[in-house]
Parts: sequence; C-alpha cells; structure tokens
Amino acid sequence: MKNYFLFILLFYTGIVEAQQFNVGIRLQKTHQMYWENGVSAQYSFANFKPDRLFVGFDFVTSRLGTAFNSNALKQDSYIFSGSWHFFKKRQVHLVGRLNTGYLTTDLEADIFAQLPSSAFLLAPEFGLNYSPKQLPFSLNTGIGFYVNMLEESKTPGTFQPLYYHLTLYYKLFENRK
Repeated sequence: MKNYFLFILLFYTGIVEAQQFNVGIRLQKTHQMYWENGVSAQYSFANFKPDRLFVGFDFVTSRLGTAFNSNALKQDSYIFSGSWHFFKKRQVHLVGRLNTGYLTTDLEADIFAQLPSSAFLLAPEFGLNYSPKQLPFSLNTGIGFYVNMLEESKTPGTFQPLYYHLTLYYKLFENRK
C-alpha cells in the first residue's frame, strides 16, 4: 500500500504542470499523545488558482517521533489534503485545509490482534503560512481536528482528535507566468 501512495504522488507531480511544488519536513503533535514526524509535499496547478489552491500528501509516523527508541506504539498516517491560501499577496497568510487519509497502528504482540489497529482520517484544519518572497522556504503551522466517524471501540486507542503541526517547506520549483 505504501508503494501505491508513492507511485500516485510521483505520477501526478511528474505529469501535471505545477505552478509551485514544495517538499518539506513535518513535525506533528497529537494533543496529550504522540509526537509524529515525517515528510510533506504539496503543489499548486499552473492553470487553476495558482498559489491559492494546493494539493498535497503527508506521511507522518511516531517511529520518527515518540516511538523512536522507546516502547511507544508505532503508528503511521498517510494524509491527502487540499488547502486554500487566503491573502496570498502578504508574507503571512491564512490557510484552510481539508485532510483525508488512513491511520495504521502496529500493535506488535499477537495478544492485541483483536483490537482495532486502523482508522479512516478526515480532518478540517486552519493555520498560518509564512512565505518570504526572497527565500525559497515557507513555514506552515496549523491546528486540526480528526472527525471520528466510528464508534469509540472501533478505532485504535491512539486515535486522538486534536493535533497541531509545524511544516517547513522548500520550494523545489516555482513557475511564474
């Protein structure tokens, strides 16, 4: 499944002409739970709302966060997103984002095989983006809320609704028309 997501990401970034393509690192904290870190990528279309509408993919994992070198549960999140950047002419602007994806938790021991270990993710998110005009970097911060669409006992115990993140993007390329 991981290879499928990677293929989709590379396929669309190679075929679709992008106005801007950003890659970066993401630091994410689930409220009162795990630190998760990972990678992030987003691009905007050259011919449809350039620099306003961004489509992205994030992979965050506790393996690079709280679970690194500890006994914490290892969980991975694959997140697809669509975001809208307001007040784009300013260096600091508002961002509205809708995330959807999949969470999987490695419970490790066979004794826990009966427990739920995956969940569908859906989360509205609001944040700020700082994009200096003269530098190829942008800093994005946000707070979101995962909507739990299943009963309480049907999701992993590590699934918590409130999260916040900090993402540092590097503008891999930017086409100006």
